[in-house]
Amino acid sequence: MADPTIKACAKGAWTKVATSIAAARIHTLITVGSGGSSIVYLHTYRATGGAAPTLVTEGIPFDGITAEVEATANIDVYVWCIGAAGSVRVDA
Repeated sequence: MADPTIKACAKGAWTKVATSIAAARIHTLITVGSGGSSIVYLHTYRATGGAAPTLVTEGIPFDGITAEVEATANIDVYVWCIGAAGSVRVDA
C-alpha cells in the first residue's frame, strides 16, 4: 500500500484525488468551512485515463467521514465539495 496523500478539494468542482488504483479509502479532514457552513463530500470514479465526471449528480455522498472505493480494474477517484472547499486523506 502506498503512503496516504492529502488533497485539497475545490468547492463545486470535481477534484481528482487518486489515479490508477484498484481500491482506496477516503477520509474527510475538514467538515466545516471558514464561514461556519458544513461541508458535504461526494465521490465517484472513472476508468483510469477516461474523461472526468462533469455533473454533481454523478457523486455518491460519503457515509460518515470515510468512503471506500473498489473496482476490478484501475480507476481515477474524484471528490466534490458542497458548502465550502475541503480536504481529504486518501489511503490507496
